[in-house]
Amino acid sequence: MRKEDLFPDLAPTDPAQRIRGAATRIRGLRSQVGHDGLSPSASRTLIDELTTVLEELARALDRMNS
Repeated sequence: MRKEDLFPDLAPTDPAQRIRGAATRIRGLRSQVGHDGLSPSASRTLIDELTTVLEELARALDRMNS
């Protein structure tokens, strides 16, 4: 399932830059881990960032293979 591009007229972000940004946000979630784990909001952020990074990696691999 592909996500619809909500802003087709904007230049696509550089995959490496997007991955680095996501890694930074994921690292920042460490401060939100409590004795019960991540909050629901932090859990959603983690899932969103991981999903986005995997999509960027797949897109970059597709470009390398074509």
